[in-house]
Amino acid sequence: MIPIVVVWTNYTSTVQGRVVKLVPCENCSTEYVYVLEREGTGVGTSFYLMNEEGAESHAVSSAKDTLQQYLANDFDPVPCPVCGHYQKYMFPKLLETTSLWGVGAMVAVVLVGLFSFVGTLFWGMNYLQQPNDYALGRLGATGSVLAVVGLIGAGLLAAQRAQVRRFNPNAEDQENRIAKGKSRAVTRADFEAKQQQPTE
Repeated sequence: MIPIVVVWTNYTSTVQGRVVKLVPCENCSTEYVYVLEREGTGVGTSFYLMNEEGAESHAVSSAKDTLQQYLANDFDPVPCPVCGHYQKYMFPKLLETTSLWGVGAMVAVVLVGLFSFVGTLFWGMNYLQQPNDYALGRLGATGSVLAVVGLIGAGLLAAQRAQVRRFNPNAEDQENRIAKGKSRAVTRADFEAKQQQPTE
């Protein structure tokens, strides 16, 4: 058999951009704006050095498309600079930053659960093919671990749902929220007034 050598070149492009986001406050009806900054990355591949320019161009184009998607659809959790209110759609992003331990625990439970499931399946099939005390003991042990992991996973899901229901970033100190809002945002009226000022 003759080995086939595959030669390729990967091109990676990164572009940065920013856009002004307009937010109508659900609490005080103030419209405020903040600057959203994002980075887009794209990759292009050229096989056998046959399309270097095309691969590089594809990487740049892909990075720009990714950036445009981020700028059009993403947001930062920025509270109103007037009343400090976080908008309801911002809650999930705020919750992401406060519950990283829950994500880590859930990943660990899923991994242990998968290993336990595979072990239970293996020893179950083994016992069905050749019934013996050793295989039965292993089946019982892996099955017990799987059951315990399942209960832990169900408990974590219930705790996570309860946390989501109770989560309210607007219960924090209002002055702190207003300060956070003022550090990132201005009212639409102030923004437009500043835009109309003559530049020297």
